[in-house]
Amino acid sequence: MYKETKMEKLTINLPPVEIARIDILVETGLYANRSEFIRNAIRKNLDTHKELIDRKISENIDQAEAPETKLLGGVGIFGLNKQNFEKMLAENKKLKIWVAGMLIISKDIPPELIKKTVESVKVYGIVKASSKVKKELQKLT
Repeated sequence: MYKETKMEKLTINLPPVEIARIDILVETGLYANRSEFIRNAIRKNLDTHKELIDRKISENIDQAEAPETKLLGGVGIFGLNKQNFEKMLAENKKLKIWVAGMLIISKDIPPELIKKTVESVKVYGIVKASSKVKKELQKLT
């Protein structure tokens, strides 16, 4: 299992009949509200596929680094600031970023610095960065 952190809002569309069935379960007291039901259903489904998810995470974390690259990633919340990117630039290395969770890039990072210091990016989850940096990261996925 995992420890829940701050919730992120996700909008889903469901057919009216499924919403009605959820409402019946809520009304009978099995769930406090629709959100609790949906979170519970998602958790059960994720637990069902835990082995596949864990294998995919391991494969990506265990990637061999080439001398000119540095792998950054794993499961959790990762933050990168200007100093991190400038260090890569000074070492003449490029980052391979792989995150299952959240990647936070400081707002003071110019897209040009991303272009010079990041080889590839894969984020399963959420990216928090300026819109220009997000656009640059999309080119590297």
